[in-house]
Amino acid sequence: MTDAADGVTVPPPAPQVSGGGASPVAPARPKSAAARPDGVRRTLMVGGVLLIVSAVAAFAAPQAFGASLPFHSILYWGATAAFSAAVLVFGVGAGRGGSIVARRPLGVTAAFILALWPFAERVQTWAMPFDEGTTEFYQVWGYVSLTVKVAAAIVLVVQIARAGVVTGRVRWAPAWALAAVVVPQVLAQVMGIAMGIDQSRTEADALILLFGLGQLASFAAPVTLGILAIVLAQRRATLSGDPVQIYPPAG
Repeated sequence: MTDAADGVTVPPPAPQVSGGGASPVAPARPKSAAARPDGVRRTLMVGGVLLIVSAVAAFAAPQAFGASLPFHSILYWGATAAFSAAVLVFGVGAGRGGSIVARRPLGVTAAFILALWPFAERVQTWAMPFDEGTTEFYQVWGYVSLTVKVAAAIVLVVQIARAGVVTGRVRWAPAWALAAVVVPQVLAQVMGIAMGIDQSRTEADALILLFGLGQLASFAAPVTLGILAIVLAQRRATLSGDPVQIYPPAG
């Protein structure tokens, strides 16, 4: 209890049971299983910064390649590593109790698949270099790889929304960001196949527009999510069971 000038706080009343006595205190969840405010804030801060770095590096890599600068590969792999690290930080957590999927096995597995798949693709190209004899294989592999990444991303964003660590409407922000990136590219692919357009020989304005929207979203979505994560990290987390102020009345 504090002085009146500072505000009086008391713990929330214990629920009553028949007979007027207070009910026994329910056993607390193990600390390792509960989301900790400091861990969640650290996760959001670190993951948000990494997302922004990955987007900026991915945007700069093609510009460096066009200018024949030697470090375009460094930028490309830096962007890939930063994105993968951000996904792992969100899935596993930066510290105990910091996972925004509450370390649920499905969410953590999806995070690992999404984070490590780009490196698996690189190993694949090392093991089987692209040439005339592997053209058909890589056409199929491209669709398989895209399916795996999109499926893992969908599972991850759904687990973020359902875990309850991030609450309110903002918990669906990763899902909307994923839709903004994937939908234009999928529509472009479907339209090209349906209309029989050979994209290597024909330039269709609709396809160019859709691909452009997808590329814009690929930059804007991680930047937006990164900024949102940093903003959320600055908010003071409120633990359930915090003392309730009774005097003076809370404004």
